[in-house]
This record gives sequence, C-alpha cells and structure tokens, in this order.
Amino acid sequence: MRLIINADDFGLTESVSKGILKGMQEGIITDTTMLTNTRHFDRSIELAKEAGIEAMGVHLNLTLLKPILESGKVQSIVDGKGNFYRKPSLIPSTFHKGEVRAELRAQIEKFLSSGLTLTHIDTHHGFSVMHAEMFQIILELAKEYRVPMRKDDVLTDDPFIKSQLAESGVKTTDVLCADFSVPIMQESVLINTIAKYKQTNATIEIPCHPGFVDDELRTISSLNDEREEDLQLLLKQEWLGYMKEQGIELISFSQL
Repeated sequence: MRLIINADDFGLTESVSKGILKGMQEGIITDTTMLTNTRHFDRSIELAKEAGIEAMGVHLNLTLLKPILESGKVQSIVDGKGNFYRKPSLIPSTFHKGEVRAELRAQIEKFLSSGLTLTHIDTHHGFSVMHAEMFQIILELAKEYRVPMRKDDVLTDDPFIKSQLAESGVKTTDVLCADFSVPIMQESVLINTIAKYKQTNATIEIPCHPGFVDDELRTISSLNDEREEDLQLLLKQEWLGYMKEQGIELISFSQL
C-alpha cells in the first residue's frame, strides 16, 4: 500500500502555510496543494522554499475570495461584487466554460511562475463534480499540464463523470478516503484505512486541513480550530514507526 497524506489550503493564510510545512517536515504530511488567489501567495512560496519544498499541487478554486483574472473577464462565475460564490451549489449552472478554463489556467500559471514544480491538481470544496462539463475542464487541465488529479469522481454518483476519469488516462490514486462533511482528520479513519488496504498494492489519498489558527483565518474560513487538531494528530511521532511496521510507503503525487 502506498499512502498520500495531502494537505489542502496551503497559502490560505501565513499561519496555515506554516502549520502545513511543519507537518511536512516533522510529521506524515507528504504533499500539499496551494490556493493561488490569496494575499499570502508570495509569502507562502517563500516559506516553502525556505523549508526546502520544491514541489506541490494547486488547489484550484472557484469558491473563495476573488479570481486571478479581472472580474469582467469571468462574469459567469462571480457575484455582483466580483467575488467567487462561497459554495459550489451557488455557482450558476450557466457558467461559461471558456471563463472557467481561463481562470483555472491562470491559477496554475501563477503557481508555475513561482519556480516550484507542479505535482498535481485538486479542487477547493470539490467543485469539479458539480457538473460533468466542469469535471471535463479539470481533466483537460490535468492533461495539458501532464499532472495527476485527485480522484474526485468518488464524490458523485454521476456515472458519466465516473467514466470520464476512468477513460481519460489521467493519473490518480486508486482510492480517495474523504468525507468532506467531517473535515477534521480522525485517527480511527487513518488506522482503519491502513488495516483495510495494507495487504494490497493500492495507492490511497487521505486529504486533510492542518494549520495554525489566527484571527484572519477566523474571518475567511469556517474551519478553524479543527486545523490545529489535524496538525497535532499528523505530528504524532508514533506514526512513522507505525507506517514502517505496517509496510506502508508514504509518497507524494509526484510519485504516481
């Protein structure tokens, strides 16, 4: 069994970025994905480079803050104030595919301008599965940039979306262990996942949301103190010995 423990929301705030980096350096976090449209982008890139992190994913985003592109160029996916809608369910079904593609490509290109290597892409709030056409855009970007993507098709019952990923040739994990209704990491989930798959050759991703909390985070995210709980769990030193004992190989998306 190969296991990716992937931290979402790098760059959300400086404190979140610092927490994720601590988990990568001292704990069992093996990869992370970055939000590129926050004011903490540049500082978070600096922190990553100082920590010796040379690669990570991009956390494609249509549901937090403002777009990278001017709001006039992406009118179908922003509200009257030029902000992204806060939930995937609020994004108008009449979204313009060209605008979505342009914005998401701009987010990836901004990340690449940092000099870091792109390991994979995934989506904030799982907006990729809100519509088959949206999912197709994410797949096309994964192909264009030749990177893996998160196995988001497990988040929907839509058979067409499931078939798109299976037939695309895009690399992904065999299993995504994610219940985004319970965003906090649970020790029991980690232990049970290992017990279930340790005798297999499966590659598993467990997403998480670690980080340190500050006042700014409380104003922009409903997920606050839980991030520190996630981080403390992933920093437990017993995990490294446990993984080795169970024959688990910890990897990043770049190793798919």
